[in-house]
Amino acid sequence: MHHAPQINIKNKQPLKIVAFVFLLCFIIVLLLSEAVLLTHVNHEHDHLGANAKCATCAYLTAAGNLLKSLFAALAGAALTFGCFSAIFPVFKSAGFHTGFPTLIRLKTRLNN
Repeated sequence: MHHAPQINIKNKQPLKIVAFVFLLCFIIVLLLSEAVLLTHVNHEHDHLGANAKCATCAYLTAAGNLLKSLFAALAGAALTFGCFSAIFPVFKSAGFHTGFPTLIRLKTRLNN
């Protein structure tokens, strides 16, 4: 029999720090992207060139679409987790968790 390796993390503080740094970098990138969009939204150029294409306009369109979809996903996640956090206390107060026999509730020792 091959047992799967168990990961035992006693100190989760470094993971929390890494997650916080990642979140901070993510927020900074979002704010800088929004700043670029706002500063270049009214740029002046001639659209009547040979191909009538502007790299800045293409970048602004792509970045705007990405930010719209990202903010929609974040709003959906916030709404979902908000609903779960509002519903969870109802289940907890209704006593749904009290009927499950666990080893701790049965006061069973496993170190014999």
